[in-house]
Amino acid sequence: MAINGDALLQAARGTVFTAPAKTSIPTAGVKQFLLNSGSVKVGTADTPVWDNSRPHVQFQQDQLQQGRRRHHHHRHVADAAARTSTEAPTITVSGASVQGDKATLKKVTGGWDGDHGGVIVPIKPIVQKLALFVLAYDDGDKLSFGLYLPETDFTFDTIDLTGDEFAEFSFNAVVKSTDALKKGPNGETGGYALFSPEDFK
Repeated sequence: MAINGDALLQAARGTVFTAPAKTSIPTAGVKQFLLNSGSVKVGTADTPVWDNSRPHVQFQQDQLQQGRRRHHHHRHVADAAARTSTEAPTITVSGASVQGDKATLKKVTGGWDGDHGGVIVPIKPIVQKLALFVLAYDDGDKLSFGLYLPETDFTFDTIDLTGDEFAEFSFNAVVKSTDALKKGPNGETGGYALFSPEDFK
């Protein structure tokens, strides 16, 4: 099988844009998403808007994890047919913000302003319903790659004060099936959309 050399992506940098769940891609296309965009409007109106939550962040920790939950049945072989139904995998996008300004802290943690400044963070994580657009950028080849997640359950995970960065605020986003994406040929429901470099031209 031939490998297209142009399609090999070394994603050195990336950022994550957030918006309310089901926010659509900008009408002008994914090329509106740039690493240094502060916010990106969907259309000509002022809202809805995609907010860039973490400019110029390394992609080391960003991963798309797809894990199937397995059920072990200690039953007789006649049951084999009953076990062929596959359960939907749980897909999680995890990452970290190194931008520690107040607006970002409130967004990532779901927290609120304190009486004496600061951001109050609840012990029980607040699940935020967010749409995410993950943008990866290859400096060498000047190529972009994108991941559009219209509906996620977004939660704050941990604060790491021990890493190379001064402080990292990590989050997890569980990807949900969504009717915000075009249905498949037989009415299938999608969960996320991938945008290859040619979509950014």
